Amino acid sequence: MSAYLDVYNSFNEITGDTGRYHFDREQVDRFANRALDETCERARYKDTAETINVVADTAVYSATAAGYDIFRVEYEDEILFPITRDQLRHADRDWSSRTGLPKYYYLDEIYSTQDALSVGLWETPGTSVTDGLRLWYHGVPIAANSASGLTLATVMDIPDWASGAVLYYMLYLAYSADTKVQDFGASALYFMLYEDVLGRLVIRSNDRHPKNWVSGAPSSPSRSVLNRLPQRITE
Repeated sequence: MSAYLDVYNSFNEITGDTGRYHFDREQVDRFANRALDETCERARYKDTAETINVVADTAVYSATAAGYDIFRVEYEDEILFPITRDQLRHADRDWSSRTGLPKYYYLDEIYSTQDALSVGLWETPGTSVTDGLRLWYHGVPIAANSASGLTLATVMDIPDWASGAVLYYMLYLAYSADTKVQDFGASALYFMLYEDVLGRLVIRSNDRHPKNWVSGAPSSPSRSVLNRLPQRITE
């Protein structure tokens, strides 16, 4: 993972704006945050897992962190199958009142905002289970979404080899901005370079090879699960 300081210094060197004549520090930070968000949302390179306590007679559960989409759901270490509320309504008029052992999960009709992830279980769990539900989803970059924002010492939440994507996107935004150094040709060039790195990141994220991974298993439950997915790309 690259420090934001490295990208920040490279941005200043390329734009020749070490004295902050054209872009103040807050604007540069906004460029970096937007670059991280755009790259992570498009490449979906950050896989996040968390466990949630299941409450009897409660069907819908929310992830504790922001993310882009839920792609895997486990109930007591068993993989659940996706379904929609529309399919459930057509299959069983009393579907919403069914309780028992969940075998399916649904995502439709329960999202409050794009980044607020929630999942519904069917059948509705009939008993409470500590850490019974495990969600896997594509998470947002930590630094870009933190309350304190970026600092120069921040280690950016992106694979080190792909950190150039953040720099290129920042330069694309900078040269598009209405300043004395506005240059649409340079902006187009850096966007093309950004798309090149992004494309390789998307391929690695989808294929999941070859690279090293940080362990994806949360601290609890301690029992192992076959086919455990990795948490994030590190190289």
